[in-house]
Amino acid sequence: MTSQLKKRQGFTLVELLVVIAIIGILIGLLLPAVQAAREAARRMQCTNNLKQLGLAVQNYHDANNALPAARSMLGKCGYIHNGSQSAGGGFGAAVHLLPYVEQSAIYDELISYTQDNYANGRLQHPWMGGDHSVNYPALAATITAFLCPSDGNATQPSTDGHKTGRLNYMTSHGDGMWNNERHPNDESNANAKTAHRGVFHIGAFPNMAVVTDGTSNTVAWSECVSCLGAAGTQIKGNMIFGLSALHSSGDCPGPCLALKSGTELSQTGTANAWRGQRWADGQIMISGFNTVLPPNSPICSYGTDGTWGVASVQSNHSGGVNAAMLDGSVRFVSETIDCGDAYARAVSSGKSPYGVWGAMGSAAGGETDVQ
Repeated sequence: MTSQLKKRQGFTLVELLVVIAIIGILIGLLLPAVQAAREAARRMQCTNNLKQLGLAVQNYHDANNALPAARSMLGKCGYIHNGSQSAGGGFGAAVHLLPYVEQSAIYDELISYTQDNYANGRLQHPWMGGDHSVNYPALAATITAFLCPSDGNATQPSTDGHKTGRLNYMTSHGDGMWNNERHPNDESNANAKTAHRGVFHIGAFPNMAVVTDGTSNTVAWSECVSCLGAAGTQIKGNMIFGLSALHSSGDCPGPCLALKSGTELSQTGTANAWRGQRWADGQIMISGFNTVLPPNSPICSYGTDGTWGVASVQSNHSGGVNAAMLDGSVRFVSETIDCGDAYARAVSSGKSPYGVWGAMGSAAGGETDVQ
């Protein structure tokens, strides 16, 4: 009897394999739920960040009776164009909001870099200065208020040689694209006026009075996946440079949308895409967006050095992006939102040709209902 009991102690190999198989099946069933729960938490944090940026804009306006500029000077630092100092400047709206997202120390340090009016090698633009982690540590800072947890690449230093801190939250330049990264005074062509219908302006600090469509109907911030740092065909994290058809086709975003094939591009993007690579940089192809194509559409630059183009919003959230309206509320904007006619030319006044999304981008388009 004793020998028989000893022989029956422990599990057989078959029993162990059955148990392991059951555990594997349970893990397989639970893992998607765990991943979904984690993404839900990340999306909630992303929503909260956008909410804080929306409130920061409100607080900035209360203190200054103005909205922060999309791109401007800091201190005595300027932006040089055609041999003279332009009203444009190189620093983005996120810089002006630093004191309103509990980053006053970084703001003060950044201002100290720009006070010498180009003397003594001081910082002139946020894209200059070599290795920022050594030369300008404030620019190398990782500011969590500017990052979406769903973008796993965003906490890494930029791949542009500056080791700059990144950002995922972009400022709205409206429903135009023609030369949308330059100050209107730098252009004699009337078409340039079509690119400045958003909340944030280049080289200007307007107040809420310019938003005649209503603050709850006008988008201020949205998301974008930061640059992957490697050439590829994935839409998110890549950019198409030198798409001359944006201009030759009549200054419309259609040629950029035509490059979309599911979640891929029909041609390879550039490794040096810059999208979201420098949180302090005010150039639209780095830190801005326009409402001319649906969320998660391609990003295309007309030139080969950033310049102007289609700056689509993107995210790793399923089905669309978060967007903060000027009243501080946050909405989820679906990939299927009405965007009108991608082959229509942008307008300088009146109703947007780019549907509901275009209406949300225009601050004074005359559309009072963008639901």
